[in-house]
Amino acid sequence: MPQKVYVHGFPGLYGGAQTELAHQIPIWQRLGLEVHLIPSQSGYEQEPMLPELVRSGIHVHERDQFEIIERGAPVLGFCSRNFLRSLDLIRRFSTNTVFVNCMTWLFEEEKIRQAQGKIRAFLYQNEDVRRFRAPELRALNRSSGAKFLSFVPYFDSSRFPFASRGPREFFGCGRISRQDQDKYTTWTNDVYERFVSPKPKVGLYLGFDGRSARKTGRPPRWITTARDHREISQQDFYRLAEIVLQPTDTVENWPRVGLEAMASGSVLIVDKRGGWMRMIEHGRTGFLCSCPRDFIYYASKMAYEPEARNEIARRALRRGQELSGEEPSKKSWKEVFEYIV
Repeated sequence: MPQKVYVHGFPGLYGGAQTELAHQIPIWQRLGLEVHLIPSQSGYEQEPMLPELVRSGIHVHERDQFEIIERGAPVLGFCSRNFLRSLDLIRRFSTNTVFVNCMTWLFEEEKIRQAQGKIRAFLYQNEDVRRFRAPELRALNRSSGAKFLSFVPYFDSSRFPFASRGPREFFGCGRISRQDQDKYTTWTNDVYERFVSPKPKVGLYLGFDGRSARKTGRPPRWITTARDHREISQQDFYRLAEIVLQPTDTVENWPRVGLEAMASGSVLIVDKRGGWMRMIEHGRTGFLCSCPRDFIYYASKMAYEPEARNEIARRALRRGQELSGEEPSKKSWKEVFEYIV
């Protein structure tokens, strides 16, 4: 095991890779590692997580301050093009470079750097993605010696308390993501309009701006939109949303939204592909959908069957704890660090 680990990047409260990183850091600390962050972009001084990180003993350095890296120590990049583009500078101080790709596809820069032999290890949250992508990367440089490893991503469920909503005069629903167009479908609004409920529907799109609107059009009047968590927190979103009704055009890798929803008691109605298929047991801990009709049917079912919805939410809570608990994650990270020391 190394004594120190360095990350080129900065954790965050909202968004895939940044949020993923925020949840993994406590596990590294519990394994006894000294954690150093080297921000890759300006503005990190205003990040809301900075005071918490400093209080917890994280060492936060200046942007791209690679000279503080200890020789041979692992340097990680979480799904970051900036990390890939900075590898030549990073490798002046340590060649123990590790890339975590949070997508189901490969970055062009990732392929180039593998061909050059400048990434020592690739890490994956989803074993299906590792099995599919590792051969493609190996073929680019058979002599690189790069390792392809998986880890169990930790999820700190204490940040997302289970919502006891009680009786309501409305049925709450919504979707949460980045504002990117691929996180939506052209028929998102149609699904929300067409599912039926015995109570008035109240909806929220958290992660919506002009880009999203160009894909979906204007949401129905009963749906509120917010650009990001600075307008409405994730926790407030889940307190509203009895279901997370989320068709997308993307193939998700290991969606943090799923773990947030499971911890918070919001039933997931999502695409039958990618990481959702490993995360959700259809009909028991959520619903996997193949077409718009599926989304409409299961959303309506959950609106009309509150007891079934509550039972699915309770099972999903337990499922989330199994998928992302502290002990399995610590064990997997310990194995990873022993490989890349």
